[in-house]
Amino acid sequence: MLRIGGTTLILSIAVAALSCAYGTRSVAVADVCRESNDAPVRVVGYFRLPQVSDWVANGDGDAGEYKLIFAERLSGGGSFVKTTISGTGSNEPNRIAALPASYTYDDLRINTSSGKTISPDEQVLVTGRISKDPTLCVLRVEKVEIP
Repeated sequence: MLRIGGTTLILSIAVAALSCAYGTRSVAVADVCRESNDAPVRVVGYFRLPQVSDWVANGDGDAGEYKLIFAERLSGGGSFVKTTISGTGSNEPNRIAALPASYTYDDLRINTSSGKTISPDEQVLVTGRISKDPTLCVLRVEKVEIP
């Protein structure tokens, strides 16, 4: 009896893991905002700094997030989507390093889930959730990887 219960437990865990994996859809940058609100997505592209990136504090001291652009092409051309990514003062994974008050393109440094720091010229695979209201669509970045 114990053996059957253990097998059932293992199968249940496997099914749960597969449903989580299949719940996150891989989409093109152009299709991100066609997904429903709070939908989990994976998308490949490049982070770009807007002219001004607002720092939005979340009340946890230094914790907060930056608003960035996620573009389809290295040049910043093609489709793009607005994103938010959590900021950090250290090397925490899936976070952006704090930007100086007057930043340049080269100041963009983002830590991947594996701990590597990427520059703005590196293509990344982003996993996140869509946040929509009637006038705005934003990809809330949860995980950054090298494809």
